[in-house]
This record gives sequence, C-alpha cells and structure tokens, in this order.
Amino acid sequence: MNLLEYEAKALLSRYGIAKPIGALWPEIPDGVCEFFVKAQVPVGKRGKAGGVRYATVGDVEQIVEATVAQQFGGFAVEKIYVEERLEIAKELYLAVATEREMGCHTIIFSSEGGMDIEEVAEDRVLRVSIEPWLGFQPFHGVRLASFLGDAAAGQSLLRTAQALYSLAVDQDAVLVEINPLAVVEGGLVAAGAKVVLDDNARFRHSDWAGYALRGERSPLEESIAATGAVGVEVDPLGDVVAITSGAGLMMATLDLLISTDQKVRAIVDLGGTVLSGSDGLKGVLTAIASARPRVTFLNAFLQTAHCDDFARGLAEAHANCPLEGRIVVRLKGRNGEVGRQSLIHLGFELHEDLRPAIEAVSKHLG
Repeated sequence: MNLLEYEAKALLSRYGIAKPIGALWPEIPDGVCEFFVKAQVPVGKRGKAGGVRYATVGDVEQIVEATVAQQFGGFAVEKIYVEERLEIAKELYLAVATEREMGCHTIIFSSEGGMDIEEVAEDRVLRVSIEPWLGFQPFHGVRLASFLGDAAAGQSLLRTAQALYSLAVDQDAVLVEINPLAVVEGGLVAAGAKVVLDDNARFRHSDWAGYALRGERSPLEESIAATGAVGVEVDPLGDVVAITSGAGLMMATLDLLISTDQKVRAIVDLGGTVLSGSDGLKGVLTAIASARPRVTFLNAFLQTAHCDDFARGLAEAHANCPLEGRIVVRLKGRNGEVGRQSLIHLGFELHEDLRPAIEAVSKHLG
C-alpha cells in the first residue's frame, strides 16, 4: 500500500523525524513566502514529470490549478500538498527496505540524494543489513556517519536512521524512503518521503484506517489486466512498450532492453491471449495505445500456437486499433516465415531472431 507523500511525512513526524512545514490545498503554510506545490499520487518520479513545482504566494493558485489538471504515471492527482521551500546545503538519501531473501531489513544510504538517485555510482551507496534479533545498534549508526564523512551531521543521521528503522518495523513497512534527506541549518529534514506498507499486515494496524486502500496496479496495468494479459508499468517516462508471449520471455526481454539503456514504459505478457485471436490482441493494443509509446516491440516465440494464426490476429487487431510510432515484431516458431510474410504489408519491422530485434528498437529510440 503506497502512502501519499503528505501521509508518509505525517508518519515520519510521529517518529521524531523533522519535515518541512506543509498543508493540503486550499490551505497553505502560515508565515511562508516560497513553496513547492506537490501533486499527491501513489507513484514516484513526479519531479521530472512536472509534479513538483516552485511557487510564491502570488502564483501558487495558478500552479495548483495547472498541476491538478495533469496525470502522473497514469494516476489523476488526488490532492495537492503545499510545502515550504527549504534552504538546502546538501541532499542525502536514506531508506529502510525489506530484504525478503535475507529475512531482514536493510538500511540504504547515499551522500548523493535527489531526483537522480538511480544514477548514483554503486560505490557511493552504503547498504547495512540489520539482524532482526539484534535491531538497530549504535555501531550501525557509526557506519553511516563514517560513510557520510561529516561529523557535524553524523549524530543527526544516526538518530534519523534509528527512527526510520523503528518506523519500518513497527508499521510493517516494505519500504521507507527519504529522498532527499536535506541538510539544512540546524540538522536534517525529510524533504521528500515515500512509504510502502505491507497490506497483509492491515489486520493488526487499526491506525491504518485513514489510509485509502489504493490498488497495487496503475490504470494502465488495470486496463491490460482486463484483457486477460498481465502488464507491468516500469517507467512512466519510458518510450517503449514490449509485448511478449510468455512470462519467461517477458523477463528476458525487459533485461535486454534495460541492458541497452532503453526506458521501458511497460511490459506485457500476453498469456492466454496468444491463443485468443484478434479479440484478445485488439484489447491489448487498445490498452497500450493510451501510453502512446514511440516504439512498440512485440516479441513472440510460439511453440504451441502457430505463427501464421497469431500474425493474422495481430493484423486484424492492428486494423481496428492502429498504434502510433514504430512497431518492431520478432516472430519465431511454427510457421514463422509464413507469419512474418503476412505482416510485411503493414510496415512492421520484422525479425526472426531476438538480438537484431532489440537492436532495431534501440535504433528507433536513438
């Protein structure tokens, strides 16, 4: 269950972690002249998409109206949070995540926080696993402070990490993230926050009653699921949607696209819709058309179904719901050559082997 940012920050505050002064629109923080207007949606990467915008008292209403009219990651804006602008000396990153394979929580810290945290070099990120029977200990905090290399902020970092760990354990959180953890005059402040709670633990948290039970799937994922296929939205800012003919192929395709530095908007496993002819494929194409990908990559390796039957269904579906952008098709299996030949007139870029198809996707995305 993804909390909205203002909910996450209220929870952090309960554990003694400082946060900026903020209010839900139409309220604005008292005594503040400069703000950040923040769209409240249960997805990340709002900043790059225009969901976090600077405002002053004079233009805050205009910026709120413009923000409310947008969607982020397929989600309409539920609420607007208006928050004071901080004078930030440095941005850090701090999170506590559940490591299911290891059976423990891990503290993740970097001295280079902010919107581009995913691009920070691995040697600039510290991971400290906490044994459940031991809990957070002072020596864990010492490791974090030493990695930061700032004695003045080290003690504040230790206290913040300890509080964040306590929150994660007490609240059955899958992820608690502060990004950025702002270094300001007087200490550390949670300038950005994300909290994901384990909904399976709801029965033991009466204090969760005020949290909306938001679906785990985005609107795009819901529309794909309605066709009988399985879709995962990977990056709301991605340029390519990949459609595959099986779960294993789905993961392999995603890995290959990411290895070539492509931003994947969504990836789809057709599942049983492979055998459902044009009706099932039409539904899938209709669902992904709303994402308006620059490239649609259809990767089908068929062993039970016949490629020519599949190609016929794809052609009929495309006639009913033509997709924008370039379409790259890798079609292999029984009657593969016949199937590919039947699609030539549609202008698709056709391949039998996977590697040239991936290279074609990369070429079109430049």
